[in-house]
Amino acid sequence: MPKYWYSTVECKKLPEDTDEQKEFKQLCLNIVAENKPYFMRYVYPDLMERYNKYITDTNKKCRRTFKMDFSDLLRLPNKTEQQEIFIKYYHKLLPVGNNACLVNRIAWLFEDEFKEFLSEKFSHKDFDYSFLKFGVEYSKKDYSEISKIKAEYDDLVKAYQESCKKERIEKDEAALNRSIMLMKFKAKCEEKCSDEKELCDILIDMCYSTTKSKQFVWDICGDVIVDNLLKQNGYVINYPEKVEDNEEFEFGGELFVMKKKCIAKEDDVTL
Repeated sequence: MPKYWYSTVECKKLPEDTDEQKEFKQLCLNIVAENKPYFMRYVYPDLMERYNKYITDTNKKCRRTFKMDFSDLLRLPNKTEQQEIFIKYYHKLLPVGNNACLVNRIAWLFEDEFKEFLSEKFSHKDFDYSFLKFGVEYSKKDYSEISKIKAEYDDLVKAYQESCKKERIEKDEAALNRSIMLMKFKAKCEEKCSDEKELCDILIDMCYSTTKSKQFVWDICGDVIVDNLLKQNGYVINYPEKVEDNEEFEFGGELFVMKKKCIAKEDDVTL
């Protein structure tokens, strides 16, 4: 931090900090964290992704270099100088703060207590979105054209959301403008691909093959997807109904039973 700043208005040297101000600034520099603490992985999905990638890459490099997992390297009793250096730089480049602060310790206790459950949860296969599709064939050209429209939509929505924050646009007005914007992009998609089933399959493959938002496909083809799912299930839906007793399951302190309902078919489908 510089010892003095110049005023951009009067071009005069600002007064030096008092001893108290200097002491406070030094305190801030001493306590500031270089990275977000470990537990914030559960708050920020992008941080979780960075951390997981870092751990995966570290393990790969450790196996290549030392023929063992990084966890085994840490437990190794007599480490070589090269191994010590590897561990040193692992901690130095770690994208989160691993200090034993209170909330970090709570996160570690939680992970230790539920490690079997978490291991089972994250060992599940990726979501199989194929049941959402119609299974129709489409051309690479159509896919490319729709991809350009989606990219344009993503850029416009991002810019509009930032504008809404800056200009403090009311939620109702923002929602209305987004609906109008969506109608225009839906018309663009239908102009490039008039077959609703083909368009639906293109957008499902496009949106569900990444970890990004799936909102666009549901905005454009949501009604088509729902109709397809209903058709596959004989237009019968299952839903929970709250009861006083003779429940099948409990949730949130309330008692429920599962009910079935056959709804209208084809063009009359409503939920």
